[in-house]
Amino acid sequence: MTRSVVLVHAVRSSRSMWKGQIRRLRRKGYHVEAPNLPGHGTRTAETFTREGSFATIDAAVAACPEPPVLVGLSLGGYLTIHWAAMNPGRIAALVAAGCTVVPGPALARIYGLWLRMKDWMPGDTDARVHRAFARANSPKAAQRYYGGGRAHGVVPGVVRVVGDMDMLADIAAIDVPITFVNGASDPFRRHEGACVAAAGRAELRILEDAGHIVNLNRPKRFTRVLREAAAAVREPA
Repeated sequence: MTRSVVLVHAVRSSRSMWKGQIRRLRRKGYHVEAPNLPGHGTRTAETFTREGSFATIDAAVAACPEPPVLVGLSLGGYLTIHWAAMNPGRIAALVAAGCTVVPGPALARIYGLWLRMKDWMPGDTDARVHRAFARANSPKAAQRYYGGGRAHGVVPGVVRVVGDMDMLADIAAIDVPITFVNGASDPFRRHEGACVAAAGRAELRILEDAGHIVNLNRPKRFTRVLREAAAAVREPA
């Protein structure tokens, strides 16, 4: 078992999206690190890069008193998969949520275009996106997701980083158990079977009545998945 958890947030959000998980885990005695990625939250003056993102995860893992469960959602999921593949022996388990579409340059560009289209519409983009997120999820979920502000200028960097990944090769290289978590209505479920098949040790958890931002749609159930992943960690032989 491990009592340490690192949480890596989604694109244009910040560590504020993990507020519910941080509170619940710390209340149970877990050590929790939830950094802001470059360009997000309190780091909006920085440029989002692969190197900066990896350094952020490095520092969060190093701050834990023991090898943690590394958790990422959406962009955070892709980054944690890539980081875990490049850093064997550093973590106890991986939980990757909302990231079972295998990316590539073309798909990453399409996703980036979709993200940026919202900014081209007239009016207060941040307020409009916040309202749309609240309608699709809940007002509380919107407040958590955008509680640290909505990051601007990060999409081109995100497209480059995610588009260059060989996700299935990364998954195959990871040396710890992986739990893939998706909401039942998450459109990012397209390649979940291939992701599980590529892993040495993996399971897939589907949370009903949840979408892409599954930790905010079903916060208690998502936290339970994290605690189960931490409890399943075995001591090295």
